[in-house]
Amino acid sequence: MSDMRSQLLDTAARLFAERGYKAVSMRDIAKLVGVTQANLYYHFRDKADLIEATLASVFEARAQELDAWLARHPSNQIEAFVRWFVQMLMTDRIFARLLYRELLDGDEARIAALSRTVLQKPFHSIVAAVRKGRLDVPAREVALSLVGFALGQVLVLPLAPGLTGESETADTVDRVVARFLALIQPATVEA
Repeated sequence: MSDMRSQLLDTAARLFAERGYKAVSMRDIAKLVGVTQANLYYHFRDKADLIEATLASVFEARAQELDAWLARHPSNQIEAFVRWFVQMLMTDRIFARLLYRELLDGDEARIAALSRTVLQKPFHSIVAAVRKGRLDVPAREVALSLVGFALGQVLVLPLAPGLTGESETADTVDRVVARFLALIQPATVEA
């Protein structure tokens, strides 16, 4: 990928994450990068092409990181996925905002394409991990629930102080992951 294309994608990712797809123009991106709109259109047919390339760029890079996490934790793939996903949501502002914005405001066709392409492999990794651990549950539905539960856990963090009355607002990745895993793992019964 050319340096210019990378710079355009990085700038587009930042702007789409901050403002949302509808609030960003091709002109905004060209101006921030310091190129003409013609140069931008040389690399991308239109705004739809740019958002698709931006989402693919951001999510494919993070999916490769997930592959590395899963390889380092072969015996506990679900925990590795949860830890990676929560960390991405809590520390990678562009990844988190793009994901949340697409889920809330995204075009159905764009979301479907993203699901079929970039997000398919990570999802199937989690389905395989669920099947490996529990043959008695519908693995795809459980994997979807894990993704949704992690999204929700991180999304409600800003509400926690007001809801719980606790002044501690500095939830760390480890604390969120521990709380999440405690909720999804079966309780042990002491005899």
